[in-house]
Amino acid sequence: MREANEYRQMPPNGDALTILTALLDAPDAFVSGSLLAEQLGMSRPAIHGKLDKLREQGFEVEAIRNKGYRITKEPEVLHPDLIRYHTEKTGSAMEVLYFPVIDSTNSEAERQLSYGHRAPFAIASSCQTKGRGRLGRDWHSATADNLYLSVVFEPNTPPQALQHFTLWAGIHICRALQSLVPKALLKIKWPNDLHCGGRKFAGMLTEAKMDADSLRSIIFGIGLNVNSNPSKYPQTLRKTATSLYAVHGEELPLNQVAAAVIRAVQSAYDTCILGEGSENLIAAWAPLSSLSGQVVTAITGGKEITGTATGIDQTGALILTAEDGTMQKVRAGDVTLKK
Repeated sequence: MREANEYRQMPPNGDALTILTALLDAPDAFVSGSLLAEQLGMSRPAIHGKLDKLREQGFEVEAIRNKGYRITKEPEVLHPDLIRYHTEKTGSAMEVLYFPVIDSTNSEAERQLSYGHRAPFAIASSCQTKGRGRLGRDWHSATADNLYLSVVFEPNTPPQALQHFTLWAGIHICRALQSLVPKALLKIKWPNDLHCGGRKFAGMLTEAKMDADSLRSIIFGIGLNVNSNPSKYPQTLRKTATSLYAVHGEELPLNQVAAAVIRAVQSAYDTCILGEGSENLIAAWAPLSSLSGQVVTAITGGKEITGTATGIDQTGALILTAEDGTMQKVRAGDVTLKK
């Protein structure tokens, strides 16, 4: 029996999406109310009422008699119809379930799978009350300026490829975001953080269910600091965390960022799990690594290893070269720059 969920999804609205698509596809032009009424099969006053509803949700819509309507500003927070619009524009058919508030997008993804919701799909939220990171850590996720997202797949394939998935996701996401902030240099800190200028702006967490010979499901979660101001972060995070807004100098369209990340994760899945394309993991990782050439300390298996990070191998393990020239491989653990 399905348990009651205290968190409520805000579903897309078909009529609103039709109106938004018409207006957003003509960004510099006015769209007549008659055309909108014809597309939706409703009266002009009904169209006016739906536009008022969009205004209540944060859209600024200009209206001029005998010309029509145009959007002059989009909401600064996630909006289910905007996510769907931008996702479709990227060429993705991914279903996105939007929750204004959730405990954890990864937890909701698990619930949706248990309810029988078939993958692929994504869970997006403006606020997590129990966001979690790698190794059971909490993830600060209380502001609607940021993106909290999980993408779910059910590959039913041999489980070996899973060890590369977070690395490939980082590569594809980093590339997608770099195109949005071309003046900032985005990097990946092995194995699951995105950095800029030595500060973290995103953390990734991949969780999976598998049996002896099959990878049943993958839940990939990301917490991405998009438009938040680092000066308002908790004191403990201000020296180590940043946001795309801080490194770019201006706010980014949050719903467009969400769509870009979803498409990037889908591309990572196609590359890593489905084996599409011929790109080499080591070559793809090298220019994006924030640790290359740095002396780092890794804590793995209860012991500490220090060496210069020189890349990864085909399994995704981090290669450290000690002062005496010996090489060691770190397959899991915490890595920090040696002071």
